[in-house]
Amino acid sequence: MKLLRQLWPWVRPYRRYLIVGGSLSILSVLINLSVPILTSRIIDDGIGADDTSFVVRTAVVMVGLIVFGMLSSAAGSVMGVTLAFHTVTDMRRDVYNKVQHLSFGNLDRLTSGELLTRLTSDITKVTQLIGMAVSFAIQIPISFIGALAAIVLIDVSLVPIVFVMLPVIGVIVWYVIIRSNILYDLVQSRIDRLNTVLQENIQGAEVIKAFVRQDYEVERFDEAASDLATDATTVNQLVASLFPTLILVSSLGISAVLWIGGGNVIDGDLTQGELVAFIQFMAFVVMPMMFFAFLQPMISAASASMARIGEVIDEAPDVVPAAEGAELSHDAPADIEFDHVSFQYNNEAELGTDCALRDVTLRIEGGTKVAILGATGSGKSSLVNLIPRFYDTTSGTVRVGGVDVRKLSKSSLRRFVGIALQQPYLFSGTVAETLRFARPDATDAEIIAAAKDAQAHSFIMEMPDGYESKVEQGGSNLSGGQRQRLTIARTLLVNPRVLIFDDSTSAVDLETEANIQEVFESLDGVTVILVAQRISTALGADEIIVLDDGHVAAHGTHERLLAESEIYQEIYQSQLGEPVG
Repeated sequence: MKLLRQLWPWVRPYRRYLIVGGSLSILSVLINLSVPILTSRIIDDGIGADDTSFVVRTAVVMVGLIVFGMLSSAAGSVMGVTLAFHTVTDMRRDVYNKVQHLSFGNLDRLTSGELLTRLTSDITKVTQLIGMAVSFAIQIPISFIGALAAIVLIDVSLVPIVFVMLPVIGVIVWYVIIRSNILYDLVQSRIDRLNTVLQENIQGAEVIKAFVRQDYEVERFDEAASDLATDATTVNQLVASLFPTLILVSSLGISAVLWIGGGNVIDGDLTQGELVAFIQFMAFVVMPMMFFAFLQPMISAASASMARIGEVIDEAPDVVPAAEGAELSHDAPADIEFDHVSFQYNNEAELGTDCALRDVTLRIEGGTKVAILGATGSGKSSLVNLIPRFYDTTSGTVRVGGVDVRKLSKSSLRRFVGIALQQPYLFSGTVAETLRFARPDATDAEIIAAAKDAQAHSFIMEMPDGYESKVEQGGSNLSGGQRQRLTIARTLLVNPRVLIFDDSTSAVDLETEANIQEVFESLDGVTVILVAQRISTALGADEIIVLDDGHVAAHGTHERLLAESEIYQEIYQSQLGEPVG
């Protein structure tokens, strides 16, 4: 019932398929329940009375009903499949849409392997259940109740046999249900793990080869695959043993009915046709429980999958858009202010010891060029990711153009603030399509201008088809420097008022970096923030901010920091090898 409640929002728009399919399934059950009655008539009134004509007529009617029942059942199954695929298409769309609107923090907690499993394997299991449920879920209770009523009417003295048999079957089915539910949850977690390992191995293939770690990664994959195989085998062995056990119990029950019922026939209390009909109806009582046992693995798997899908649907974005977010005009002041900002990644309201940033207070004047330096883990990327509101501060306020970013619409804020992320990811397509990802309406001239500013035009023109050349997924057919330059060009194409480059020139040579920086310096009225590891990147900045363990250790011009900041002096000497002063 919980599963049905979870599914209903997606099923409701297509309930006509449920109603029609359910009606056809009910008709099929009623026809099937009439077959034992006709069989009894053929035996008692036809064969017993040597009335061949009656046997033929009744047999023809019975065959016609069986065919009609099969057609009704088939049509009901078609309705079920149609309902299933319409439902899960909407579900998959909703889950994907939800993922697209989750915040960076949510995606940090939900790995790509987990999300991939939930959008594929989990939804497939729900599809299978819906398709089967329209037919069997409706047929099971009607068939069970109808057959139970029939055997009571035929011979009450034989009913205790059925009532002894049913609890035994019920206990067996109940045990399998409870045990398989636990195991299916475990199997899905094993699939998550396998997908994560597989994805890491594919994406990190070059690193694996570079460090000759193929054997280790094969062992890691084998371990994940073996764990999945072990648990999947256990649950399938459990389910496989169910049906022989149920058949054994049913056979014992039928044997008891033949033994006692045969005596009733001899005594004249029961006809031969009625005994045959009783056994057939007895099968109709047992079969729904067997069908339920057949469906139960699907129900268990779908319940586990639906719970995991529900986790994504119910996941609340860490960054909640303002109810009536203000629009940030393109000509608004391009200044940025951090007012006692602290931030940590664990999404807790109270600050802990693992803060990425602690009590940062800064002001970046509009139209200036600012560089942010610091050791790995000092909080550089964390600081700039707060500006376009990829994350919300744990405490304190970030203002852009004098307005709290939490009061701005995210779309206008991110049009105002352009960022080239630390990892230069490119989508598959042509070079032009890759760049237009930032601005679909950009003209060819604008694309070429942005590529030239990013020092990417020359290598693009050397590609076989220029701007129509193919870019593989993630830019795998390009070098690291080429990917970074295309990422910079994509960001420049947005023409934002604030430009953030999160270590975006680390893979380009010094000459290319110098040419890119000349372009940055020529941008009038644009605030440029460079997150850098190399001090050469920061030398031309109007102001340099030095972060250390989440704190602002120093800020000012190159000359001032060289005279006053020990940390900056250490960075300068270690990278350039020149003595201070």
